[in-house]
Amino acid sequence: MGVTLLADETPTRDELLDLYGSVGWTVYTRDPERLERALAGSALVATARDDDGALVGLVRTVGDGVSICYVQDLLVRPDRQRGGVGRALLEHVRASQPAGVLLVLTTDAGGTEDGDRSHPFYRSLGFAPHGEEGLAAFSRRV
Repeated sequence: MGVTLLADETPTRDELLDLYGSVGWTVYTRDPERLERALAGSALVATARDDDGALVGLVRTVGDGVSICYVQDLLVRPDRQRGGVGRALLEHVRASQPAGVLLVLTTDAGGTEDGDRSHPFYRSLGFAPHGEEGLAAFSRRV
């Protein structure tokens, strides 16, 4: 089953809720209006669809387009994971950025099934965990 990337496409609300729900991101699905506002304010939204047009993956970024790009969300439908969809979406993000931009993402610290599985994936794409290369991460929920 092939995959087509479509940059600058915001899926319908139903598609978003289905995709985010499929990966268990219920904090997003509980407030669909907030999710839609978040996507509208993103620097980039790119989707992956199968040959039938069904949404199988999405990546969204925030940043300034000059020095930093944060990969805020990267989702791939569970039945399509480990098939190159996530890699294609992240490569699409990388190709969309000018030279010299720091590409950053955060994920679970490990100790969970998802964290343990995703870390080798990100490393294979050249991402270094926080703490390597002099990086540190801080966050605070407001």
